[in-house]
Amino acid sequence: MDSRRALFKLVDAFRISPFLRLALSFVVSLVAALIVASLFTSCEKAILNADDIDDTEVADKDMGELYVTCSFSQTQSEITRASSVPLSDCASRVQYVIMNGETIVHNSEQINGGGGSFGTLSVNLEPGTYRLMIFAHNEKSGNPISVGTDGSIQGYNNRATDSFSCSTEVVITKNKRKAVSCKLTRCVAFVTFTSTDEIPSDVSKFRISLIGVSSKYDLRNEIGGATTTYTTAMVGINNWKTSAGVMSDVNSYVFLPAVESVIDAKFEFFNSSDELVLTRNIEGIQMRINAKTTVTGSFFQSDGMDANIMVDPDWGTGINMEI
Repeated sequence: MDSRRALFKLVDAFRISPFLRLALSFVVSLVAALIVASLFTSCEKAILNADDIDDTEVADKDMGELYVTCSFSQTQSEITRASSVPLSDCASRVQYVIMNGETIVHNSEQINGGGGSFGTLSVNLEPGTYRLMIFAHNEKSGNPISVGTDGSIQGYNNRATDSFSCSTEVVITKNKRKAVSCKLTRCVAFVTFTSTDEIPSDVSKFRISLIGVSSKYDLRNEIGGATTTYTTAMVGINNWKTSAGVMSDVNSYVFLPAVESVIDAKFEFFNSSDELVLTRNIEGIQMRINAKTTVTGSFFQSDGMDANIMVDPDWGTGINMEI
């Protein structure tokens, strides 16, 4: 009975005393505010830690892990197709270059051997901000490409193959994994030449000079370097001679100094004694990164008929032009 009387007295006190009611209200409000603040702080922490960093701990507690996966993305094309495909479907080699400021801290190559590791990279780095640069290409494995101290790429004998690149900034956190999914885009243009007139009987060899292309590719900024002239070796023309006696599908991948560029071409035709027989200059060839340019026309007529130029939409948006 005494406990009941005490409880009733306490209830009556709350009914009568405004101070006790105010104190109780303050305590309840304080507890509710603490609960809300705790929930908000937890959500904010989750957002800050969600920047592609998982909870995986690396072996070296003072380092962070960069884990990279690569695929090919046809982002510049208007053609309907899958947004990305495995890198192994379009490249035979891939180069990984990581820079801290102006210093290369990692440079490695993978060759596509059909294994599942092609297009993936795991490397431990000290905490900090880095530039991750990836270059995938199709040069033969026996032909080395050059990586400059500035992160630039130079192809074997200054030539390019079908190539793809990606450049992105990454932040490495101590004792955490940074997972990055990179979609590489094509970083070269393609030109093919086909004659509409027959190859003269005294022509057995030729070479091409492409004027206005780039011999180096700037991986950091994903664009070709300064313009130069790329000249092929002299080759026999029979490999490009069709049953109709015309020259067909003389192809070249090139780096360009801008997304859209205009280049010139010079064909030099020789006889079996390496004597120059004919020169054919073609000016104003419109090129675009991630697009195919087809040049057709008369290559051997003395009147020098103009060639037709078409940018094929198989890779990028089509452009037709005549010169």
